[in-house]
Amino acid sequence: MKQIKGLDTLRAFAVICVIIAHWGPLYYENEPVGKFIKDFFVPDGATGVYIFFTLSGFLITSILLNARFATNNPDRFGILKNFVVRRTLRIFPLYYIFMFAIMHVFDFPDVKQNLPWFLTYTSNILCYKTNNWNSASHTWTLAIEEQFYLFWPWLILFLNEKYLKYLFIVSIITGVITTYIVLRTKMEPFMVYNCIDSFAIGGFYSYARLNAERTRKFEKIVKWSAPFSLAIYFMWKISYFELHQDWCLFMKKTVDSMLALWLIVLIIKNKSERVRKYLLENRVLNFVGKVSYCIYLIHPYLWQFAPKIIGFIRASLPNSPKLCDFLTGNTFMYCINLAIVLLISWLSYTLIEKPILSLKRFFKYSKTEV
Repeated sequence: MKQIKGLDTLRAFAVICVIIAHWGPLYYENEPVGKFIKDFFVPDGATGVYIFFTLSGFLITSILLNARFATNNPDRFGILKNFVVRRTLRIFPLYYIFMFAIMHVFDFPDVKQNLPWFLTYTSNILCYKTNNWNSASHTWTLAIEEQFYLFWPWLILFLNEKYLKYLFIVSIITGVITTYIVLRTKMEPFMVYNCIDSFAIGGFYSYARLNAERTRKFEKIVKWSAPFSLAIYFMWKISYFELHQDWCLFMKKTVDSMLALWLIVLIIKNKSERVRKYLLENRVLNFVGKVSYCIYLIHPYLWQFAPKIIGFIRASLPNSPKLCDFLTGNTFMYCINLAIVLLISWLSYTLIEKPILSLKRFFKYSKTEV
């Protein structure tokens, strides 16, 4: 599938949502203006997660369908093998380096005690069993992604073509119903079958794009459903404290995924040169999207170093209390941590991820693939 730079911008938006959820916003959210910004303009971390899921469903399904229908007699097991290897090269190395780092840099007893869950990409099941967060609980989303990769390629590659559309429909219904059920006892839809609707919503669009007429009809449905999804989304944002349980979160996941799909369609169909130049192909946003995997992995831990940084600054500037207060204030420290996250992510992408990803050239889906 040809690279669409605007999707990196969408990844950047998603990971920014997650950072704000974990670090807090860089404004005073309890003041009227801050509350207005929070209620109307700042999506939460869950929104970012479901954007990632929907985008993943779209891209992975597109890759598999394009490979399947590239020839009249494709080597489906060969496609499956190459898919597994390519996903392994993309996900595993950095993840296990990250796990090694948090085991030796930070002292997290709950991670050490439950290490098998993290090493086997089943931390979402651990969260489900305990109904609680832990020091590396943000990896539950990566666990769901990996579990999705275990069965989805088999269905996309080997299911009879005439049944493919029913796969997406059944998957969406399954995700919606199981989420409604699980939210009665659990704080999040932790299991892969709870989140399958997000992946399927994105995948459904990639299936529609195989046919021009089907694409036109599908995009028309997305266009007309977008205002209703936005209305429900803002209703949830405004009424957060009153409607936080059951049907509210049950609706929110599906709505987030529909809005993510709408954004994907807008990016692909964009014809505005200004939007393309200044937003979709913005170098900063494209960079953040490109290194978003590392950002997602490491961002919860940077504030662990804040006390040491603050202590160093105060010890270095004992005679400048005002400057110390500025340099150790929340705004400056927020920016410092953000800069460190971006630097580490850039180094990771340049020195680790990019060299490993270059090995993908040995596992192409077709002989004509660039």
